[in-house]
Amino acid sequence: MYNAELIEEINDGNLFLRKISKHDAEFFFNSLNINDLTTYLSLGPLATLEYSKRLIKNYLKYWDNYAQFNYIIEAKEEDKEKIGSISLWNVNWRHMRAEIGIWIVPTFWNKGYGEKSINLIKIIGFNHLKLNRLEAHIAVENLRSITLFKKCDFLQEGALTQYLKFQGKYHDAVILACTKSKKV
Repeated sequence: MYNAELIEEINDGNLFLRKISKHDAEFFFNSLNINDLTTYLSLGPLATLEYSKRLIKNYLKYWDNYAQFNYIIEAKEEDKEKIGSISLWNVNWRHMRAEIGIWIVPTFWNKGYGEKSINLIKIIGFNHLKLNRLEAHIAVENLRSITLFKKCDFLQEGALTQYLKFQGKYHDAVILACTKSKKV
């Protein structure tokens, strides 16, 4: 780690990203069993609540080893409500880059939460972790996510043939990336 500062919570007023905790297992289990949500995720559906607990336990180990940083996305309407998750994963400290993964419960789609979450994770990645590059690998069919990342100043750089596997089928993916010098 090169002079990185770990951030456990960040917000923009009504949207919060906070470090995942063991108390999020039930939210993960329930959310990652929603069909519309898991269509393009490499994760889910989760078989049991116990599996969800083990998954989060692993995420916390990755955090402690500076390998992956998982956050819960919370929206503040009247109270804070868990609406999704965003992570910096596959962190490569030698090359100062990481991948972004995000999912939001469908009832909260089209409300601007995805864009706000990605912009907050960019602040964490570039300003606090001192990374130079953030990227996402997204199935070509997932136009909603591709559009979201492009709104957040990610540029489409190329394609990967049969890169992702969902529901027993291989899918081509696009690479979208944002570098520190190109951030907003």
